[in-house]
Amino acid sequence: MAIHDFLRNTYCRSIYVYGTDRFTKRDGFKGIREEYRKPVQLYFAATYGAELLKEALDNGWINQQEYDETRTIMQETVPAQPAPSQSHPEHQTGR
Repeated sequence: MAIHDFLRNTYCRSIYVYGTDRFTKRDGFKGIREEYRKPVQLYFAATYGAELLKEALDNGWINQQEYDETRTIMQETVPAQPAPSQSHPEHQTGR
């Protein structure tokens, strides 16, 4: 099944930002379609910060497992800082 950006984005905001939906059926919410779980987490990781993620957990909008999954994705998607190049002139000393 195709993943629609507008649904992914809406689910993301509904779960993490506003708390008006959940990943699974609980707290009186219907939950989102399972195929959107990972895309929603990936979108959140690329778009929002750790503070908002923690707030969603503290408010009960996501559970600990969902928090951990999303946090792992966030840590994996942080671009690695390149090591200084030894061949680049400004990194050479005394030469």
